[in-house]
Amino acid sequence: MNAAATVPEVDSLEQARVVIGEQHQTIQQLNWQLNQFKKQLFGPSSERQTEGNLSKEQILFSLFPAPPQPAATQEVLLPPVEERAQERPRRQPAVKVLETVTERLEPEEKVCRHCGKEKCEIGHEKSERYEYIPAKVVRHEIIRPKLACSGCKDGVSIAPLPLTVVAQGQPGPGLVAHVLLTKFVDHVPLYRQQQQFARLGVNFPKSTLGDWVEQGAVWLQPLVREMKRQLGKCATGWLWVLGAPQSDVIFEFHPGRGKEFAQELLGDFKGYLQRDGYGVYGSLARDNPELIPVGRWSHGRRKFVDALDEQPDQATPLVDEVRKLYAIERHARDECLTAPQRQHVRQQISLPILTALQPRLQSVLDRVLPQSPLGKAARYCLGEWAALNRYVTDGRLEIDNNLTENAIRPSAVGKKNWLFIGHPEAGWRSAVLYSIVVSCRRRGIEPWDYLRDVLSRLPAMKQSEISCVLPANWKPL
Repeated sequence: MNAAATVPEVDSLEQARVVIGEQHQTIQQLNWQLNQFKKQLFGPSSERQTEGNLSKEQILFSLFPAPPQPAATQEVLLPPVEERAQERPRRQPAVKVLETVTERLEPEEKVCRHCGKEKCEIGHEKSERYEYIPAKVVRHEIIRPKLACSGCKDGVSIAPLPLTVVAQGQPGPGLVAHVLLTKFVDHVPLYRQQQQFARLGVNFPKSTLGDWVEQGAVWLQPLVREMKRQLGKCATGWLWVLGAPQSDVIFEFHPGRGKEFAQELLGDFKGYLQRDGYGVYGSLARDNPELIPVGRWSHGRRKFVDALDEQPDQATPLVDEVRKLYAIERHARDECLTAPQRQHVRQQISLPILTALQPRLQSVLDRVLPQSPLGKAARYCLGEWAALNRYVTDGRLEIDNNLTENAIRPSAVGKKNWLFIGHPEAGWRSAVLYSIVVSCRRRGIEPWDYLRDVLSRLPAMKQSEISCVLPANWKPL
């Protein structure tokens, strides 16, 4: 490549200044992109700033002044309390021990050396150790006696085989649940699971484990359909995700991010749609006035945080204003405010902050380069201003949809271990299992207990009975 061909020709001093200005702007953008890549590779994952102009306490004190002191005080006499020596905390492992094995060690010397009498027990000392016992696979034999009349030979009676998750297959519901959770929660690929089972003395080929995963997902898919039918508000990821606060989370696998996939995901949904600034959602809202867009301040905050390195003097005050909004939400959450109370607090405190922030963003946009990080942040927020302000009008809405974004994290960990989901036709399995696992976790349900119980019940259930075993309604037998 000829280097001279890449240098623009200049015929005048004014033209040279224009070229230098454009190249300077390009260099600034490239340096910013390089710093962002370094952050992603080597920096902390959190957006929160360890150092800033305002601490959390300063923000709260400025937004929520302390109540007035009482006009008078009363002296109260309390009886003296005896100070006890502070007990030394015992070291406890962060595990739940389900079984305790007691071993008693008797001393060799049981007879007194002086008088010859047998010693009696006056107490004992106890110490603890923790041991690991490898898991085991148990062969469950089912014997069905055949009964026949020796006189009239009317026929043979035999009990029917119990219905199983895998038709004419060997795995029980507990084994299928283990394979599913090891893959989708512990993110262990099937070939490694095959190696783990081999260490336990049993050989389950990788293809067989894959069949169990597919059959388990087939049985669980109707549950996810019913969960989706009962669900409300939506958000998105590459595994498309629907979520409602304190409710189920549904994953759906789609090969693209086009408008047709978003429309299929939403169906005939009407109401608040919390999403980022992706253009597809704006198009859907224009086509359907009954979709009310709600913005995500976490997305706007992230853009201002990205601008701190290049333009700290101008970006820091804006970040502090957004932190105030989040401090108000944290206060409402800590105080367990109801939806009407949250709306009142937002109208009284958050709305004035937002009202004052808008002209500041416009001023920033007029002063900085449009393609600079701060310019992009200001332009994004002003373009989404109505949607970003909508959360203050209804106490049921959230300032962002981070709860749904958190649900996506297990799939991101899994991708790193599996490298890819596999054939597109297999993507629905991941979607089904993540929907079940994340919904169980939101409700404090142990996923293995749930899957083992539900997979043992589903083969004998009718379609009309499925709703009683959804994570929201599930009760173990």
